[in-house]
Amino acid sequence: MAANAINPDAADRLERLMRARGDYAHVTIRARASHLLVEVDDGSGAKDPVARATSLGGGVYGVSFRSHTGRWEPVPIQGTLEEVADALTVDFGPYLDRGNLA
Repeated sequence: MAANAINPDAADRLERLMRARGDYAHVTIRARASHLLVEVDDGSGAKDPVARATSLGGGVYGVSFRSHTGRWEPVPIQGTLEEVADALTVDFGPYLDRGNLA
């Protein structure tokens, strides 16, 4: 496995960590290349990518959010999957809340 490759279990682990922190059953995590995509079900069954955690190697991930233009914008958050789950649910939880879905 390459230095920044995603561990196959990382997506499931991040999804479990987030769901343990609140009502995030509508949020799924999907591994793609060196990223863990955080996707939100908008209620119609469509899953929109909202954020991603990118493997930086050594079990550390950097976080980016998808802007209104569709570009990934990095935010100053790096850490383990536990720290990423905390940041996504605490610092950026409103972007993942069911009430804010279009």
